[in-house]
Amino acid sequence: MADGGRPKPRRFSAFVSYSSEDAAFTRRLHRLLETYRLPRKLRKLKSDDPPPERLKPLFRDVDELTAFYDLTAAVRDALAQSDFLIVVCSPNAVQSEWVGREIEYFRELRGDGHILAVLIDGTPATAFHPALLPVAEGRTLEPLAADFRPESGSRRLAMLKLVAALAGVELDQLVHRDAQRQQRRTLAVAAGSMAAALVVGVLTTLILTARAETDRKRQQAGGLVDHMLTDVRKNLQRTGRLDQLAAVNESAMAYYRGQDLARLTDDELRQRAKLLQAMGEDDEKRGNLDKARKAFVEAHRTTAKLLAAKPNDTERIFAHAQSEYWVGFINWRNGDGAAARSGFEAYAKLAQRLVDLEPGNDAWLMERAYANGNLGTLLLRQTAGGSSSQGYFLRALQDKQLVAQHQPGTSDPLRTIAQTYAWLADSQRMQGDFDAALISRRAQERILVGLFKTSPADVELQSEVLGLKLALARIEADRGNVRSALAYLRSGEEAAAELANRDPENDELARQRRIFQLFEARAWLALPSSKRSPSASIALAKLKECHSNSRSDPDRELESFCRA
Repeated sequence: MADGGRPKPRRFSAFVSYSSEDAAFTRRLHRLLETYRLPRKLRKLKSDDPPPERLKPLFRDVDELTAFYDLTAAVRDALAQSDFLIVVCSPNAVQSEWVGREIEYFRELRGDGHILAVLIDGTPATAFHPALLPVAEGRTLEPLAADFRPESGSRRLAMLKLVAALAGVELDQLVHRDAQRQQRRTLAVAAGSMAAALVVGVLTTLILTARAETDRKRQQAGGLVDHMLTDVRKNLQRTGRLDQLAAVNESAMAYYRGQDLARLTDDELRQRAKLLQAMGEDDEKRGNLDKARKAFVEAHRTTAKLLAAKPNDTERIFAHAQSEYWVGFINWRNGDGAAARSGFEAYAKLAQRLVDLEPGNDAWLMERAYANGNLGTLLLRQTAGGSSSQGYFLRALQDKQLVAQHQPGTSDPLRTIAQTYAWLADSQRMQGDFDAALISRRAQERILVGLFKTSPADVELQSEVLGLKLALARIEADRGNVRSALAYLRSGEEAAAELANRDPENDELARQRRIFQLFEARAWLALPSSKRSPSASIALAKLKECHSNSRSDPDRELESFCRA
């Protein structure tokens, strides 16, 4: 006994029992727990007996025990000196007799209340060691487990469950304070570059607080998530910072983590699907097509189920229309043209259904315009001919101009009109009608110049201006004005380089720069060697590294051009 008659504290927070085949995971878990610092505000809540800043050390046996029949004296001593036993549960652990012996010995010392299960693979039926399943009143008791499996969706929450038990604090309080701290760290990194990120911190705190409040507060939190996915997200997109968009996504997703999806309301499920679509969109821009596809498919599954329950609900039709679009789009990016067309056609049918149900709704007119534009774009790319796609673009232009008339002075309809003029011009150029293509491009240019005067820092708008420069260069090259084309290309490449350096996470900007380089090389190749300037050799040398700029999933359109 120590001074004052109190028991002497044990040396270890926990003894970690595991199969040697799970050693890699166990090492990471050991490091996570021993380096975790409890939030300062949480420690202040228990002024009478505050938890320590860090957990006591954990004992993880790294010696092979197969040479011994029974537990070694060192292992028995470590078990006796541990407040808890953490059992790493997997099909491997079920086969380990040493895991079973450590569980049985620790149960004799402390009982079942201090044994914590960590599920890393399999299911409880296949991963829980028989020694973990005590029998009471004739039935087997299955322990609650911290779920670290990838499909659980939140390894952070699983880790916090362990910390809460080891530190003797309330899990809800720990999750709340940890989320606040995580958000503060994110904001600290971003503070110098993005004042809008401060809004994320405030909204996240409100959302996390609302989780523990009444249904009214839950509705309020849902509204804040929606605000983050609309106004805050739109502002961040226009500043061109994918890292800050990721912070917004993570903050919004924190509202759903740890909740039982079966208990979410229909509105919350629809909102979660919208968040998944936003996360997929950002992953696609980073070039992570596999991750983007998983997010889009999961959102599609949710919106399809919601629409099946209420097939004439316009909000549900709209939500599922977005899912059809994003699944079609990611199939397009993956090179599956047939699947892309199927998705875009399903989107177009849902958009037309919205217009049929509410003919005077400008939002539904825009959806129909987007759907026609998508089909026209896909047809243009698949057939490499413009005549069959022009009808789609003209119908899209008609709907968008009608909406712009209903909303004078607003910029969003004008932006989409400019985009449609761009696709119409491409279809005209591919048909050899260069004069018509130039007229459409000048119409696009007038709109962009007007928008740029009011929003000069808008990165999305700057990217559209880059696209315009490239298009004008292609028209000039097709008309035989190579020198004029080269001037557009050099100017565009410089502007694209500046944008890409400002946001290195954005694969789309890097891709735009690369396209300018490749088109410049093609323009020089169109000239006889005697008429090429010294800068031509620099441009042509870039063709030798045609595949070297891909940082993640390949961009098939760009690679096709490289091969050509």
